[in-house]
Amino acid sequence: MIWLARILVVLIVFAALPQRAAARTPLAPLPTTIRVNIALLGTTYAKIGSTGSLTVTQDNGTKLYEGYARTVARRGVRRLADPSHAVINLPDPDERRNRATQLREARLQAKLEDIPIVTVPFEFSVEGDGSDPIAAPLFSAQQITSLHYTANGGLLTFNGRAFRGTFDLTRDDEGDMIVVNEVDTAAYLASVIGSEEPTTWAAQALAAQAIAARTYLSTHLDRHRNYDLEGDTRDQEYDGIAGEAISTVRAVDRTAGMIATYRGAAIEALYSANAGGITEDSENVYANALPYLRSVPSPGDDAALASSWGHTSWEWTTEFTAPQLRSYIGGRGIDVGEPQRIDLVRLTDTGRVLSAKIVGSSGSRDIGKDASRYYFGLRSTLFTVTTRPEEIEYVDASNAERVRQLESLGARVERTFTMGVRDPDRAAQNLRVLGWQYRLPARFVFTGKGYGHGVGMSQWGAQGMALGGKSAEEILKHYYIGIEITTLAGP
Repeated sequence: MIWLARILVVLIVFAALPQRAAARTPLAPLPTTIRVNIALLGTTYAKIGSTGSLTVTQDNGTKLYEGYARTVARRGVRRLADPSHAVINLPDPDERRNRATQLREARLQAKLEDIPIVTVPFEFSVEGDGSDPIAAPLFSAQQITSLHYTANGGLLTFNGRAFRGTFDLTRDDEGDMIVVNEVDTAAYLASVIGSEEPTTWAAQALAAQAIAARTYLSTHLDRHRNYDLEGDTRDQEYDGIAGEAISTVRAVDRTAGMIATYRGAAIEALYSANAGGITEDSENVYANALPYLRSVPSPGDDAALASSWGHTSWEWTTEFTAPQLRSYIGGRGIDVGEPQRIDLVRLTDTGRVLSAKIVGSSGSRDIGKDASRYYFGLRSTLFTVTTRPEEIEYVDASNAERVRQLESLGARVERTFTMGVRDPDRAAQNLRVLGWQYRLPARFVFTGKGYGHGVGMSQWGAQGMALGGKSAEEILKHYYIGIEITTLAGP
């Protein structure tokens, strides 16, 4: 459920878009490299290696490691105070289980030999083959220590993902441990495009995404102490090498230096996956009304219907029984007892929920603007909600997705429908299951369209327009009212 935590962070980060944010951003050239936090919300365990050899140094130039093994930096390591009885460091796939076993053994040994167990705030070690069961770490400290990682003849890897450039293990603005990837700006943009959109999409849709991503980058630099951007949906999705393709590199090259501007300043180039047929005014999601972020039709969104995976971003249904909903919202800080009803108090002109109220057996809670996506676990705020009684539903045997949904709701199979099928080569007759009759419990049913906040460019809408022959510039000028496409000077 980490994605839910990320959505909440997004709500906080963008809760107050500045009224004149673009006006404070000069049209300066983008830096040749940028720093991206790829550890997301912070980490206590960072496994870093290389497809070639790896060199790890401290800020003062001290070399901690050089070689071909993977390294591990971690916080809060439990060890025996006597270093000759250090906690065992074993490799995957049984690492967690082995560490739990070794901690139990360490506690037993501590009792027998009167050796205290201590917590080491920060350690850096090399992942071995398990042949040395009491190997000491290469480095330990009482606080997170900045480390610099470079690859020689290969790429760096972090928790199994490959990245260009270099890594820095450092702290985020709250002091948590993170891994920052310093990477060439063009390579970053090429990865963002493929991380945000399928690399097989139409060239003009990818080009529109390239300009939007570059514009977003230009207005969000230097907002953190040790890095520029988050590598997830709090800023822009960035998957390293996995996001790159020939098509995304070409999109970056074809649009080199291009950004979207309004009255000479870079815009807040917001975008989401699917606007559900119409985008939203910025003030109905965030704090301020920006003149270029106005609601516009987005007919190209229905291009998602032809996609085996994307169709659920066009139309979707989410269901909860009352106990399930109580548990779900309870995990997000809402306790109103057993949910009884959900009132959609105010809607925007586009039909999105601007204000909702959940009423339960022990109270009620108001939910404003885009927050209903987080609290109810929905794809967008363009939804309606109904309370359904216990009822019967027939499901065809080919509809595996609906079967999965009903089972998660606790629905019961009351009847199985079969058909006899005779094998011409055998005398016996086989039964083929046609479907099932389910009894569904009473539940809340959310039915909606779209995926994301719905402000600015719709990615599926851009794909639909591109398939209809529209250029990247036409796509962007449709979604961002009154803008111009400007080419930055410099690299």
